[in-house]
Amino acid sequence: MMVVVAACGNNGGNAPADNAASGNDGAKPTESSKPAETVTIRTTFGTGEISPEQIAEFEAAHPNIKIELEDVDKTKLAAQLATNSAPDVLRIGGVFDLPSYVIRGIALDLTDRIEKSTVIKRDQLLPVANVFRFDGKKIGEGPIYGLPKDWSNDFAIFYNKKAFDAAGVPVPDASQPLTWPEVLDLAKKLTIKEGDKIVQYGLSANEWGKTEPNYNLLMQYLASAGVTVNASDYSSIDFNLPEVKEFISMWTDAVKANIGPNSVNNDQTSGGDLFLANKSAMMINGYWYGGVIRGNEEAIKHIDDFGMLPTPIAPGGKRVAPPGGATGAIINKNSPHPDEAFAFFEWFLGGKPAEDRSKQGWGVPAFSNLLTELPQATEFDKRLKTVLDDESNYSNEFLPVNPYLSDGGWGIFEKYTQPLFFGKSSVDAAVAGMTKDANVVVQEAKNAIK
Repeated sequence: MMVVVAACGNNGGNAPADNAASGNDGAKPTESSKPAETVTIRTTFGTGEISPEQIAEFEAAHPNIKIELEDVDKTKLAAQLATNSAPDVLRIGGVFDLPSYVIRGIALDLTDRIEKSTVIKRDQLLPVANVFRFDGKKIGEGPIYGLPKDWSNDFAIFYNKKAFDAAGVPVPDASQPLTWPEVLDLAKKLTIKEGDKIVQYGLSANEWGKTEPNYNLLMQYLASAGVTVNASDYSSIDFNLPEVKEFISMWTDAVKANIGPNSVNNDQTSGGDLFLANKSAMMINGYWYGGVIRGNEEAIKHIDDFGMLPTPIAPGGKRVAPPGGATGAIINKNSPHPDEAFAFFEWFLGGKPAEDRSKQGWGVPAFSNLLTELPQATEFDKRLKTVLDDESNYSNEFLPVNPYLSDGGWGIFEKYTQPLFFGKSSVDAAVAGMTKDANVVVQEAKNAIK
């Protein structure tokens, strides 16, 4: 790993100017008087997450540590990990990434460091922070390998009352979660057509994608239903479950009903643009999306029309409001400077930057004492906070992901559901194809780790 080492004095390593006053008379410093070497800690956090001012603040408090932001994609990072040249502090998603990094021996066990930290108070960590724990069998248990930067109840429902009013439909009670079939039926009622033209959609699946089933939504549905597609040791996957078929059938029907932009109607407009322009009544998104609404020039003019509904549940299922990402960080197990890396880790994830992020409301902090820092100045803020406080009681159960499945299973799932929308396959055939392909990927990943 490339490490930048700064000279211990001026003039290319000559004695520091104040050595004469210390009795060294300009001679080479003794071992006891040498300042600590300066090391560079590389991190994959980006400029949108940590500012130059914050870096300067950290470096001023830690004069022996320099922070270097490194922009890497998955391909480059994989190559760096293979050659033991990866950055020290790695930005990852707790939900889908952490188990894989643990199994591959990349993540450093931080349990002892966090237990001893004066910056990170263990008793203030919310249960959702356990998404960065993994014992090889279950997410949420075992050693602590990282912490979330922030998180959200990513499968909640944001609503736009203007669109509800346009369809003559009342906004549901925000104190009670709907079932997923109820959400999709509601979306059909909220979809408005003028002839063959859709002038208002009922639902945007998220701010950028299509209103179609995806793997993340399936995982939340199965968590609520209390089932998993994974073998207990993650060695195999079986999608041939009634709950999987129910989910796929339900969403295939929703696509055919044109409740949102999809592959059939080929509407390329982003769900977020539609929602903020009062052309989509609902959107699947977590608390963080409130920051988008606050920052939109048009939406903020009628911000009291927006709000959040609890995360829906599977029919007959239990309430779960898990994060879909929980972006945070781990420390590379092969970092040559784990202590300095942890100094940056604890400061960025548990120090003043965490407090600053909480005040902005672009995500939920991982610490209970910072929840009061979330925006509460407006009625909109208070409505979101009320739902969030309730949702937090159900955010300690996580998506049943398989750590050996590349891209979280999204690609395989999409490959076999797309034909369903055009009547070119069956649910049974889709489930069989997913199971076959997923098991090939899982076995290849397991073999590669051996």
